[in-house]
Amino acid sequence: MWKKEAAEDQSPDLRTHATMPIERPAPSRVSDERAIIGRSITIKGEVSGDEDLLIQGTVEGSVHLEQHSITIGPDGEVKASITGRVITVGGRVEGNLTAAEQVVLQGSARVRGDIVAPRLVLEDGARFRGGVDMGDLAEPELETKGAAPSRPASRKPETTQGPSKPLEASPESGKGTSDAAAAVST
Repeated sequence: MWKKEAAEDQSPDLRTHATMPIERPAPSRVSDERAIIGRSITIKGEVSGDEDLLIQGTVEGSVHLEQHSITIGPDGEVKASITGRVITVGGRVEGNLTAAEQVVLQGSARVRGDIVAPRLVLEDGARFRGGVDMGDLAEPELETKGAAPSRPASRKPETTQGPSKPLEASPESGKGTSDAAAAVST
């Protein structure tokens, strides 16, 4: 037979656990929240918000998340100017990138546009065509009175040789190459 008193002696903690409320941690603002634009989604217009963003689909227009991270995944395609705290590109971007902290171009990245960020990471295999400004966004221009205004650096490197020409294949080698690249030294 079952004795009620014996059951209470063996497991007194069962009653106290059943009546105690379960405490859940309060949500934090340093969140793991991240909005996702999926592979099958196309957005035309302005994208803005207050959380990190992963773009796997297509965006045309502008992406403006100043205080947040923006990631363009390997399948993402963006034809827009992008502004964020940290911008990571694994897909294709045609437009200017402006980051408060850094821009990372992964090996699969294909970017055409100008980059403005204090730090830039180019991984092996990344392709980029455009200008880079790594000056501090908060730092004022350091020009003195009477001095000539500073000019932006030319995008084409100067060489001591004549103008660069495309290399042509010789009949003996059977190989063709693209435009010759000039080395830049400071």
